[in-house]
Amino acid sequence: MDIPIHTILKTRRLLLRYPRLDDAAQIFSVVRSPQFPEQLPLKEMNSENEIKNWLKRLQEGWATGQIFSWIVEDLDSGKLLGQMTLSKIGGDNRWAMAFWTHPDDWGKGFATEGAERLLAFGFEAIGAEQILAGAGDWNKGSYRVMEKIGMIFRRVNPTGYYSKGEPILTREYDISRERWQKNCRK
Repeated sequence: MDIPIHTILKTRRLLLRYPRLDDAAQIFSVVRSPQFPEQLPLKEMNSENEIKNWLKRLQEGWATGQIFSWIVEDLDSGKLLGQMTLSKIGGDNRWAMAFWTHPDDWGKGFATEGAERLLAFGFEAIGAEQILAGAGDWNKGSYRVMEKIGMIFRRVNPTGYYSKGEPILTREYDISRERWQKNCRK
């Protein structure tokens, strides 16, 4: 799948763009913030260099068509608001969505707005048949975003992901292309 790295997604308030290595300093500043959740794996990165290596992995995934990751910026100011990713998973064109938002910008609807745009990209541009997402059971804001964008709760997974070597109880959601199309017609 060939999606050019200069592809930009826009919403009313957001610009989603390809991650660059020079984003590392800003991202590191966000994840080191005391408000950034301790339970997120990104919080385990202890240096700007580790963030750069993570960004390189995201870029490599884009080059192979397995990961499409976006830096989320305020459309007007260019301020970094967060990051969103679609990652290919096994099965019939299934993808997993992940996102985080700068703690200063929680509760402003940016995650919902970006996630809606990411669903459209997934179903329209890369032909996803199903998009899955999960959030730690502690992360009510993120699973509320999944509900707002039409995803269906499927289960609680006791080992949905790991942070600091410990399993995190995770609420898992998904949405099919068919359901997304029906939601778009409403």
